[in-house]
Parts: sequence; structure tokens; C-alpha cells
Amino acid sequence: MKINDKILNIPPYISTSWDNITSLFTQNDFLVVILKNGAKIEIPKIQPEMIEEIFKIHSKVLEGKSKPKTSISFGLPSILPSMPTAGLESFTSAMQHNPEQKDAPDIPSDIINKIANIAKLFAEEANMDIPKPVANCNCMHCQISKALQIGMGINPENLDAEVDEKDLKFRDWDIIEEGAHLYRVINPLDEKEHYSVFLKDPIGCTCGKKNCDHIKAVLNS
Repeated sequence: MKINDKILNIPPYISTSWDNITSLFTQNDFLVVILKNGAKIEIPKIQPEMIEEIFKIHSKVLEGKSKPKTSISFGLPSILPSMPTAGLESFTSAMQHNPEQKDAPDIPSDIINKIANIAKLFAEEANMDIPKPVANCNCMHCQISKALQIGMGINPENLDAEVDEKDLKFRDWDIIEEGAHLYRVINPLDEKEHYSVFLKDPIGCTCGKKNCDHIKAVLNS
């Protein structure tokens, strides 16, 4: 069992991230979990103290999602004045994309590094809007945008890269082939939860159940 602000893992009933859960409630001594796909998971024999802890964590997750987005503007009074062309005009031009300055000289590298370091301080802020630079533009707005994105761990060159549909699907299990007809099935949210599946007579899984989800996951992989 593993329960934190990222996942709800109560084997063998459920193991998923909070993002996939819409609501919780208790009914007839069961903890009932409703998933986004409409599935209803009923979990028996949960101690009252644990149920209370689960609800507390779920409440914190919901509160985190309800926080308003933090939008980054380019108010950098401690940095811009140190630039050679600093002043009100420079400060204002940094607030918006200016195609007329697409061939502007590069901002000094030490200032770019300072901007990137500022962005790193906000790297854990999940609801932050990062300004998007315009391709092939070197205006102050775009240079600062690139620096912010680099600081946040985003590659500005790949912002428009297509995402494979299979990468968008939630993975219930990771499958690793370990030998002839032998596979290891791992919970991607908790690597300590893993099983061995053998796909030759007799087909079986170390979880001890017939036709379990682990066997199905291997067959469907």
C-alpha cells in the first residue's frame, strides 16, 4: 500500500494517480473510488484512521488543482537595469513580442543565466504559464521566454513536436521480457509492486490469481 499526494495504491484493488480519480466516499463499510472513466472501485476493510488520511490527501490534491495559474510577466527590475540598453523602453519591450526587433543582439549570457535560475525556483509550480517564444525571433520577449523555458526544463526547439497517441495513454503496467515465455509486470507508479508472468502451460502469475490483470496486460502488450 502506498498513498501520497501523487498516487493511491491499495493492492489488489487500485493503483493509479490522483489525476485519474474524480471522487471518494464511503458506503456500507467500503471505501468507494470513482475514476474519470466512470469505473467504481469498492475497497473493503480499510481502517477508519486510514480512510481519514486518504480523504485528507485527496482534499489537498483538490486544493492544489484549484490554485489559480501563475502567469509569468517580464517584470525583472533587478535584472534589466544591468543591461546595456536598460530603461523604461527596454522594460516595456520585454513585456510583449516585437517582430521589429527579431534581429536584436543577444542578451548577455550572465543575465540569461539569472533569468533561467529564477525559472528554476518555480519549477515545482504545476500551474505556471510559460511564455512561448516565436520561432526565429531574437526580440527581448523571445530571448527571455527561451531562458525561462530552459530554466523550467523545457526545450524551446521542441514545443510544437507531435506527441504519439500511444504516449498519451495511461499505462497500467510496464512489461519487461525476462526470458522464454517469462515476463515481469511492474506498476509504473510503484516499482516495488511487480509480478512474474509465465505464458506457457501452465500459464500463471506470482500474484496467485487465474486470469489476473497482470496476465492480461502481458497478452495485450
